[in-house]
Amino acid sequence: MSKRILALALGVLILIGGLLAGCGTKPVPSGQEDDEKVIGVSLFYRRDEYYKDLDSAFLKEAKAAGVKVIIQDADSDPAKQTQQIEDFVQQKVDAIALAATDPAGMVPAIEAAVAAGIPVVTYDGDANTDKTSTFVGFDYYDDGVMVGEWTADYINEHLDGTAKIAVIDFPQSAIVCGLRAQGFIDTVLEKTDSEIVAQQDGKATRSDSMSVMENILTANPDVQIVYGINFDTAAGAKAAIEAADRKDIIVVGTAYGEEAFRALENDDPIMKAFASSSPQVQARDTIASIVKLLNGEDIPKETLSKSQLFDATTIKDYDWKAIIDERNN
Repeated sequence: MSKRILALALGVLILIGGLLAGCGTKPVPSGQEDDEKVIGVSLFYRRDEYYKDLDSAFLKEAKAAGVKVIIQDADSDPAKQTQQIEDFVQQKVDAIALAATDPAGMVPAIEAAVAAGIPVVTYDGDANTDKTSTFVGFDYYDDGVMVGEWTADYINEHLDGTAKIAVIDFPQSAIVCGLRAQGFIDTVLEKTDSEIVAQQDGKATRSDSMSVMENILTANPDVQIVYGINFDTAAGAKAAIEAADRKDIIVVGTAYGEEAFRALENDDPIMKAFASSSPQVQARDTIASIVKLLNGEDIPKETLSKSQLFDATTIKDYDWKAIIDERNN
C-alpha cells in the first residue's frame, strides 16, 4: 500500500471516529460549558427602569448561581412572547421563566413547553394554568392596600374624610396591575367616605395616561386624588394636572425608578406616595427557585415578597441612589 493511500485511509478513520464520538451529544453554544444550565427568560417589556434593572439583575443572579440566561423582550405582545417560548423549546433550554403578557393567552405555549420536558416558572405576572412549576412575585393586592392606607390617612387628615378619586389602570395586566388597583380601591373606600369617579386604561404609558387624565379632568373637574398603577401612569397624570394648572390634586400609586424616588425626596407637590417592588428581589427569588427546581428540590407553588411604601419621609431611609450608580457603572 502506497503512503498516499495509507494517509487517506487514516484520515477516513479519524473522520469516522470523530463523527461517532459526537453522535447523540448536545451541541455546546459558544461560551457555555457543556454542563451549564440554560434558562430562557421572557420579560413583559423592557420599557421602564424596573424591567431594565430586572434584566441586569437576572444576569447578575444567574452568574452568581452558575447558570446562563437568555433574555428576550416580549414588549407586552402575547404573540411575540409565544414565539419566544417556542424558540426556547427549540433551543432546548433547561427551564423557562416568563412574566405572562396574557394570563389566558400564554397557556398553550406554556403547556407545550412543559409537555416538551421543559419546566416553566412565571414571575411578576402569572398564567392561568397549573402546569407551571411556581409563581414568583410580590403581593400585588397588598401594594394597593399600602397606598390605600396612606391615601386614607391623607383624606382623613386633609380632606375631612371624603375625596373624589380617579384610578388609571392597565387591564391587560390583570394579575399585577388589576390586583394593585383593587387593593387600593377596597382600602380607600373602606377607610373613608370617598368616591371613585373614574377608572380608565392608561395602557401603562406616559402619553396615553396623560391623554386619559385630560379626559378625566374634563369629565370630573372636582377630582382630588389620582391612583396610577406604574410610574409612567403617574407621570402622565401629573403632566396633565400641571398643564391644567391644578394645584389641588395629588398622585399616588405604584412606581419604581430614579424619577419617582427623586420626586418623593424633593417633596413634589403632586406625587406623594408610591409602593415599590424590588427588581433585585424579583430576580433573586426567580433564579433561586429555578436552581432548586433543576436540582430536584421541592419548591412552593408560589413565592411572594413584600413591596415597600415610600413617601417624602420614608424615602430618606432607602439608598436608591446606590442602585442608580450601579446601573450606570
